[in-house]
Amino acid sequence: MSNEPRLDFPMLDSTGSEYHSWVTDVENHLTSKGILPIIQAPNPDLVFIPTLAKHAQAVILMRRHMDKALRLEYMSIKNARELWVALEERFGNVQDSLLPDLKVQWNNLRFADFKSVAEYNSEALRIQSMLRFCGQPVTEQELIEKTLSTFPVSAIVVSKQYRTEVNAGRITRFHQLINVISVAEKHDNILVRNYNSRPIGTKSVHEANYNAPKGGRKERYPKNGGYEGRMGPYNRPNQEGNRKFGVDTRGGNATRGRGGRGIPSRNGGSMGRGGGTNPPRERQQRAQRAPQLKGGNHNDECHRCGSIEHWFKQCKASEELDARYRAYRDLREQEVYLAEEEEDGGDVNLTIEDFKAEDEVHKDAADFD
Repeated sequence: MSNEPRLDFPMLDSTGSEYHSWVTDVENHLTSKGILPIIQAPNPDLVFIPTLAKHAQAVILMRRHMDKALRLEYMSIKNARELWVALEERFGNVQDSLLPDLKVQWNNLRFADFKSVAEYNSEALRIQSMLRFCGQPVTEQELIEKTLSTFPVSAIVVSKQYRTEVNAGRITRFHQLINVISVAEKHDNILVRNYNSRPIGTKSVHEANYNAPKGGRKERYPKNGGYEGRMGPYNRPNQEGNRKFGVDTRGGNATRGRGGRGIPSRNGGSMGRGGGTNPPRERQQRAQRAPQLKGGNHNDECHRCGSIEHWFKQCKASEELDARYRAYRDLREQEVYLAEEEEDGGDVNLTIEDFKAEDEVHKDAADFD
């Protein structure tokens, strides 16, 4: 974990490049604490009593926001006014060293070199602030002229339109020009994004999850009748086959009392610990349900009637239907092995009587196809 103190504003480095902003931040913090006169020149008209605690408070604030090299250099100074004057004498003429570099940056500033309007606006305002600190303020008209004269060649027409607005007096401030250009940039980005979304003449393709439910996740167990989680033997809705079906488990109506199985009474019921009696409950027989077979699965068909809706044990077909289905199956087996009966390759002589006999067999067998 770092041992560096928490900073309220940027730190002053040994070069003093941000000395002007550091001075403003220190003055604002000392004003909020009510000890700003501790670093100012003595004023007899101002009633202020400097104490050691106020000097220490101001020195701690300044040293905490100074570079390590500066802290070591001025570590022996414990008077806030002396430390403030020493820093001012060292970095007070920093404008002379910053001004040449700032002039070069202003001359090389071009609107066409930035990817977005926001980046250009931030850099232009930074250079304007630094030049104002160095005593070379930049006017609004100079900023507007710098922007319009450095447009890219592909936007000459747009530059002329903005210049017309400036000459007509509808745009007089730099921030007004930046706002108009920012709005135009947003519209251009939307136009390009819509154009590149899909080829011309094609329809839009829905997303992969387009048909997903919009209301969130589906209910995990939608058939539980309002019960949460999976259905168990005790939270299952009342239905036939449930042990609680049609029986009130509270009071004296239950067949089992508090102490265990009820005691038989004279009238044939059962009596629990509470003294209640219940008539003997007949054991309900659960009806056998036909298995849910998928359509088209003929491997599990009934061998009695040929149906796929039930099995052989649940078949209730008559003996006549059973006999006709067996005849039908025998006929199908004869047709399958008909080609194997003539192995010697002799000529087959058929007569009309043979076809009449085959028709009688077909009439006896039902059409189960």
